[in-house]
Amino acid sequence: MSAIKAGLIGSPLGHSMSPYIHERIMEASGIYGKYELYEITPEELPKYAPILMRDLTGFNVTIPHKVSILPFLDDIAPMVKEYGAANTVCGKVGYNTDVDGFLSCNIPMKDKKVLLLGAGGVARMMAIEALKAGADLSIWARSSEKALALVTECKEKGYEKVSVAEEPEEGAFDTVLNGTPCGMWPNVHDTAPHLSALKKDGTFFDTIYNPCPTKSCMQVRSNGGTAVSGLKMLLNQAIAAEKIWAPDAHFDDGRLAEILPDVRKKLWEKNPIKVVFTGFMGAGKTSIGRRLADDMKIPFVDLDERIVQIAGCPISEIFSKDGEETFRRMEHDVLKVVLEAPGSEVISLGGGVLTQEENRKLLSESKALVIYLQADADTIWERVKDDTTRPLLQASDKDTAYKNMRARLESREESYMAGSDVVVSAVGEKEEVFDRVKKLLLP
Repeated sequence: MSAIKAGLIGSPLGHSMSPYIHERIMEASGIYGKYELYEITPEELPKYAPILMRDLTGFNVTIPHKVSILPFLDDIAPMVKEYGAANTVCGKVGYNTDVDGFLSCNIPMKDKKVLLLGAGGVARMMAIEALKAGADLSIWARSSEKALALVTECKEKGYEKVSVAEEPEEGAFDTVLNGTPCGMWPNVHDTAPHLSALKKDGTFFDTIYNPCPTKSCMQVRSNGGTAVSGLKMLLNQAIAAEKIWAPDAHFDDGRLAEILPDVRKKLWEKNPIKVVFTGFMGAGKTSIGRRLADDMKIPFVDLDERIVQIAGCPISEIFSKDGEETFRRMEHDVLKVVLEAPGSEVISLGGGVLTQEENRKLLSESKALVIYLQADADTIWERVKDDTTRPLLQASDKDTAYKNMRARLESREESYMAGSDVVVSAVGEKEEVFDRVKKLLLP
């Protein structure tokens, strides 16, 4: 097999994962070749498109060229005709492998009530595919005019089970497809609009792959639903492109599936995310956080341990000598430094961090996804009742200590909820809790 030469055209391309993804696909499939980025502005496209078609085996096309590339092509695949956009070129023929990527995710749509969020290019593709699958489709967009235009276009193609969703009802949809940019890095705390319209056991598909997973995906999973990240679509549309450029190569599904977690890891290297655990003492923040960091092969930071290291004495000593106010000031300063550190990390917070509004603000303005490990008072007590090192358990007897602990937990609940992106039950054995967290963070 001769070597292929491929790449991606678009602008801007600074954060593109395409070279890494395609190089891994080539390696897994025995394809000899090279994949490069070609940052080309709309004004430069007429000059460079013919040259690239001549010199490359093929190339991918991203914003803003998916439509403007069409006049330079000699022929287009049926999918391109249907969607009016091409994201892959081979020779002078245009293809749309976004469709392949989306369909490979196996999102349930047949005979389902489906809500589509957005009315742009990728939403247009998902709308038609949902209708082809036999969905009862409702479309919501910030611009009701754009939503209506997409509904009208779908009806002109012969589809009748489609309408505009002005205000989607809570829990009314089996499947929700997100074609909006809500939640895209660096705005990691945003969620897809009308996420509450999804049934508790429904399926959510997010075209966003950065971060992976998004806050929307995490919330759906924590509520018992199924969420599929756009990273799978990104990988599979790239595989479909490689099959066009190198049709004789051997594409092994098992080896290709192994690429996905590595792509997520690489993504987190390029666009760092902090996974932060909060909750009351004894919820498992440190044990679960440390294990997750080891599993994901990223650093772990225990905020209390960092404070002890800096202060040179136990936290109980800081409380007794300098008081809680001094400790809280130190806690805030150390948290700020940790959040501003480069790279992705797992961070475990002390139980009182989120009681301080300035800390909640700090986290909400950071690129950190905060997970609240939630447990009831009795569960917490069984775990910590014999730990004499905890300042909040200092009392004349255990009955008083329990009552004090319970009151403190109840007083903090509102702060935990307000400062967290997602809630995970911390009740049960550590293995059960860890499995819940792992499922929450699936790529």
